[in-house]
Amino acid sequence: MEDDSLYNLGQAIGHPFPPPLPEKCAADPSDLYQVVQRHSHYPPIIQTNTCCVAVPFKEQRHHRTPCESIGNNYSPKAQDLKIDNLSRQHPSCKSLATATGSKRAPPTPPQPKSKRRKSLIYRSPPMSPTEQLVIMYKQEETQNAQNEYSESDLERYTYYVKRGVPFYMLAPYPKQSMVNIKNMLPPEPEEGVKKPIRTLRKNLTEEVEDGYYFNLRKSIVDYILMDPSEGQRLTINNIPKPFPRRVIRPPVPWAVSYRDAKLWQMQHLFNVCPFMGLLQQIWIERYSSLRFVKMADLFSTTFPLSPAEFVVFIQKQCEKCLLSLRWLPYCVSLFVMHESMWVDLLPESEPVLVAEFFHCVAALMSLQLRSLVIDSLQDLLQFFLRHKEGNDFSGDFDVLIFVHSQILLVKLQVENSEIEFSPSFQECWDVIRRAFMQIIKSAQDLLTYLRTVRPNESLVKDILAQVKAAFEKNTVGPQRYLDLYEKYRNLLDNTSDEKISEFLTKTHSLQDSANKIDSIMHIWMDIASLRIAVPLSMFCLNARDLNDYLCDCANKLIARIVTFEMDENRRLNIDKKNLVIFEGLYFGDYFCSFRKNKHKVCFFFFFFFFQRIHLQNP
Repeated sequence: MEDDSLYNLGQAIGHPFPPPLPEKCAADPSDLYQVVQRHSHYPPIIQTNTCCVAVPFKEQRHHRTPCESIGNNYSPKAQDLKIDNLSRQHPSCKSLATATGSKRAPPTPPQPKSKRRKSLIYRSPPMSPTEQLVIMYKQEETQNAQNEYSESDLERYTYYVKRGVPFYMLAPYPKQSMVNIKNMLPPEPEEGVKKPIRTLRKNLTEEVEDGYYFNLRKSIVDYILMDPSEGQRLTINNIPKPFPRRVIRPPVPWAVSYRDAKLWQMQHLFNVCPFMGLLQQIWIERYSSLRFVKMADLFSTTFPLSPAEFVVFIQKQCEKCLLSLRWLPYCVSLFVMHESMWVDLLPESEPVLVAEFFHCVAALMSLQLRSLVIDSLQDLLQFFLRHKEGNDFSGDFDVLIFVHSQILLVKLQVENSEIEFSPSFQECWDVIRRAFMQIIKSAQDLLTYLRTVRPNESLVKDILAQVKAAFEKNTVGPQRYLDLYEKYRNLLDNTSDEKISEFLTKTHSLQDSANKIDSIMHIWMDIASLRIAVPLSMFCLNARDLNDYLCDCANKLIARIVTFEMDENRRLNIDKKNLVIFEGLYFGDYFCSFRKNKHKVCFFFFFFFFQRIHLQNP
């Protein structure tokens, strides 16, 4: 016997149902009686033996196909619709009027234009949030007064939500949803998850699935109980209402102006034109990755460069970008290939509209070119900001302090007895600023009617300010490195010449001269051991010319002492008239040999020392 029966009335009637059987039949009740008795208290809410799943009992009283049953259960208002009725042609108003013999009503006189416009423009004033809350409160009070449920209603409603809908009728929980939830959790540790965490995750997974199936059952029961006949059959008069959601709409006095502005933009800015979208798509796919100065070329170039070489490098990069930028010819070809996208929007009778369209195209292309310039400036900014920490150091200089490759090569030279940077830091800053301006100028030279970034914009000023700050921090290290040359200051300001002159005017022995030359040779060796290339973050100092100049100054001092001793020895030889010992010797040859080989000074002093001893002890 089928469990699904039209006679599952529950407790809607006032007497016990079904009535008790006579004693003769009580021992062997029929199948129908057993089904009715089983469903007398909690009638089933859904049919079980049907072709479709989750079919309400109200479909039993109708002879409907599965399609009609599904369609009528889509909404309570569509419960009486049938497919056969949809194919019928409804009589028109004209035929109905002819059949009933009614006469056509006289046409209403046209209203004045001003009155019609006023009636269309009139809008009811927007309600304030307080007024909306008052209306919501009244609606909630009315619903609560009409939908007061009893304890029996709540008990039966809870039963049907928990046990009324069989599990096999529910859609299974989507596995991908659980995967998405677990992806938001922190990853599991490599050594494995601890037991409390595994238990917690298992409980949370079960809680999610239970909540899903509970809400699915509740939705089915709530939808079935929207039919009053089903509520009467199940003896549920009212059900608990969910907590009210009060959504307050803010006043929108700008709605009319918004629609007018939107319509004006569509007609004059062409922002919804398909051709505009095509131009933007082509730019993103093909040209948005271009740069006037490519970062790959910057990092692959052998740095440091002299300021003049750096300027030439930036100019070549910009010229290379302009040659590879086939953007404008391609955009022109798009106008021809996709003419159907924009020709219909521009009637020939309105030349002003045609001009506005091409102005909008120029504005879009200007924005695209502007984005190229801004991205190029930002990339070059990031290239310089690698050295934003500066190059200041304390103590002795260590070449491993600054690991980034240097950008500009600066020479150390002597000007007016002072060590100068060539080029100066001001000239270096002008070169860096000119590199940024070269990018802007290249974009401006591309097309005059496309507006791009201007040098006086706040964006450019901000970028230059950041580069300037990093540049200023990198001028400290070179100044500090010059402190290493302070102990050689006497070679630069001719103080050492004065000391040598004072030394030579006094009476001294040959050993004193040898010691003096030895001290100068130590200075010469210290200078020769100094670094020629000094890496200081953004700058690389070239000290070759400075070191050579100081070494030459030391050599001149040594040569001066040697020359003095030679002259003094020659004078002594003449005074003693002891020229036989030195006959055939020409000291000029030794002096020339000294100038060619500056490290053989000891030979001369050994010779002078031997000669002086011979003169003193003939």
